[in-house]
Amino acid sequence: MRADGPVVIALDGSPHSEHTLEWGLHEASLRGADVVLARSWTDPRDLVEWSWYPLVDAELDAETTTYLSEKQAVAVDRYPDLTVTTQSIRGSEVPVLRELSASAQLLVVGARGRAGHVRMGSIAAHLAAHSRCDVAVVRGDETSVPGTVVPVVVGVDGSRASLAAAEAAAREASMRSAPLLVVHARPTIADPYGRGMPALSARAATDVDVNDPTHRAAQAVAARLRTQHPGLEVRVALLDDDPAHALVAASTNAVLVVVGSRGLGAFRGMLLGSVSTDVVRNAASTVLVLHDGLHAGPPD
Repeated sequence: MRADGPVVIALDGSPHSEHTLEWGLHEASLRGADVVLARSWTDPRDLVEWSWYPLVDAELDAETTTYLSEKQAVAVDRYPDLTVTTQSIRGSEVPVLRELSASAQLLVVGARGRAGHVRMGSIAAHLAAHSRCDVAVVRGDETSVPGTVVPVVVGVDGSRASLAAAEAAAREASMRSAPLLVVHARPTIADPYGRGMPALSARAATDVDVNDPTHRAAQAVAARLRTQHPGLEVRVALLDDDPAHALVAASTNAVLVVVGSRGLGAFRGMLLGSVSTDVVRNAASTVLVLHDGLHAGPPD
């Protein structure tokens, strides 16, 4: 991952690619980053060795290049200040995009994929876990509503990864002139194996004891973010709920949900924490997944 790298927008020709493109261009414009429009292609002969197909490599490459050139023209017309290039690459989508992510600051992928399903496709799920840079899994129509005031949402649990996610979420909210909602959810019921179960109800921060240590810690995070980002409206929600459930519920009224690749219930050795995985799969809004530990601060 390179902090000064481009925003790579993965396009697959599906109807949802149009929204993925628009979201990625808008994000690149906010960041002042260059853009790479990428699409992979695979010769059918690579998949079925004993079959013969009339389409040769050059024709497939040309078809993909034409598609990307059309999208590049659209991008330059909408965002003339952006530098937009294209890459047509032979190979399967996941390894191709993962390789491109090594030199990018952000990889933007559509949640739905070619089939157009509302739930996330396998390619987006794999890249959310395995990318070598931050990944935005795009859903919804966030950028199509001018002047939106819905918040950027982030969950914190005291881990360094979640605190880094809070800082990244604050930057995203500041760029969008949107409020930031900091969510701390505490499971109050556990099964005999120690797994958190959703509470019967969720309790808002205004209903809890202000002297509660968890509440004070969440408020301290919010206060630090306000200091670092003057003018940013930072709200705090302390909930008695399963963390994944709380963040997915908050995503229904969010422009973006930010999660870390560790923390929030992650198990050591997992590529993507259990809560983050649930949020990426089920959120109603676009989800930004932070990677590589480059956002994390020094050890406590």
